[in-house]
Amino acid sequence: MIIGGILIFLFFFYLYPYHLYHKEQTSLFILSSQTLGEYLSHPAVLSCLIGDFLTQFFYYQGIGPLTISVLLVLLSWVYYRLLYRICNGWAIFPVALITVWEFGKLCSLFYPISATLSLIGGGLIVLLFTHINLHFPKLLVPVSLICIATSYWLFGIGVWATLLFMFSYLSWYIFLLILVEVLCISVSAKSRYLIPWREAFLYPSTTQFDAPNFERENILKYDCEFYFNRNNRLSNDGTDARGLLPAYYTNLIDAKQQSLPPNLLRRMKYSINGLFIPVAPTSNYLSIFAANEVWFELGDMTLAEHATILGMIFSPHNKGSRALRRLAEINLINGDEEAAKKYLRMLQKTLVHKNWATERMPEQQSEKVKRWITVKQSFLAENDTIRHSADVQTSLCNLLDANSKNLLALDYLLCYDLLQKDIESFANHFEKYAGDYSNHRLYQEAYLIYAVAEKSPFPKNERIKIPASVIDEFKQYTKLYQSEGNGIEELKQKFDKTYWFYFHFAQRSKP
Repeated sequence: MIIGGILIFLFFFYLYPYHLYHKEQTSLFILSSQTLGEYLSHPAVLSCLIGDFLTQFFYYQGIGPLTISVLLVLLSWVYYRLLYRICNGWAIFPVALITVWEFGKLCSLFYPISATLSLIGGGLIVLLFTHINLHFPKLLVPVSLICIATSYWLFGIGVWATLLFMFSYLSWYIFLLILVEVLCISVSAKSRYLIPWREAFLYPSTTQFDAPNFERENILKYDCEFYFNRNNRLSNDGTDARGLLPAYYTNLIDAKQQSLPPNLLRRMKYSINGLFIPVAPTSNYLSIFAANEVWFELGDMTLAEHATILGMIFSPHNKGSRALRRLAEINLINGDEEAAKKYLRMLQKTLVHKNWATERMPEQQSEKVKRWITVKQSFLAENDTIRHSADVQTSLCNLLDANSKNLLALDYLLCYDLLQKDIESFANHFEKYAGDYSNHRLYQEAYLIYAVAEKSPFPKNERIKIPASVIDEFKQYTKLYQSEGNGIEELKQKFDKTYWFYFHFAQRSKP
């Protein structure tokens, strides 16, 4: 069991840590009488309470894998004790199967550790029952009834483990009696707790089977490392980012380092959704919540708050420490201190985020936090307008009108135009906002296309400096493109990383 526990720890620590981080980010354990009392509104009071308490510590590196491995070792020990009486040393095989089965479910985003605790608790009730029955055999019936009721109230789905292993100690009529008791308690729980039928019988379990999903883990890697500001761990993966969220975060990291234009066309998939993630009815909560990150960095707090709230609403528990932290930051930047205090007070009642929240309380802010808020406020739009959340260009123009030095917004606006192949909008925005910011070859290549269409000299705008070497290459590309048969293969060999090739041949993905 110890060796198995070590292997489980190593698996979650090195190969599968990010979904544990995500579980902490989408949960919230507040130490207050009101929130603690809310646990009485569902079955499995004790397992849910302990499970949520432990989950908050998944924020720290290594604590999640350690917790999971300890729980699975404890699960193995409890069920080995229960099964040894039935099949002696052969108990190791069904115990291994139970442990692997539970291990798979814990690899799910939505399966809480409280469900594992429920199965452990249900087994412990049986061990307690056997001890009481050994010393007080005449109390078999009342003790059986009490154990079943206690198991359901404290451990929810664990009651079925209690029922199953108590079978060998009971006669048929007593077993049928406690089976009826379980069914009656579950039916009454549906009405008392106002929960669906499935939860009435299986709470807090959310699934009966799952397995590691490394594609999802890779997506969460980008999401979590960006959240923890460990972007250096992602910098080497930028050109290989596969999928919407990895490309989205890689583009955002590049933009913060002012290297978005040279890397934009190196992504595996051309799509404006690699810059912005749509907030739509068809979007999953992971994408919706991630959509706030780029708007927060750009300075549009309205759209950042919109995406954060929707992401939290559609998350598994409709709450989360990460969402509260972001909402507190947004309101501090907007100058709405009362709204910020609401979120900060909640975070102050947690063990993990207490110091973070205290440092940002308006009356207690450190100089570092004050400087950060001042810098972020300098990027806010001065004039807000009624607009659709998908109207990216209007939002970015508002930010640039307020602060022309917002180079992050400028790169996103220009790159958005280019991925749309909207050369006219690009040229207008480039001439209006770029000023002397024309040192990126991507913009120079795109502007040449516009200049040719306008039949104007290179360049049309005197402020825009385009090296003669770029103009010469463009002439070579144009000559080859206009040649018979278009010379596509030769164009691809020589110019496949240029915007000219993208403009003529790339199939733009739909938003």
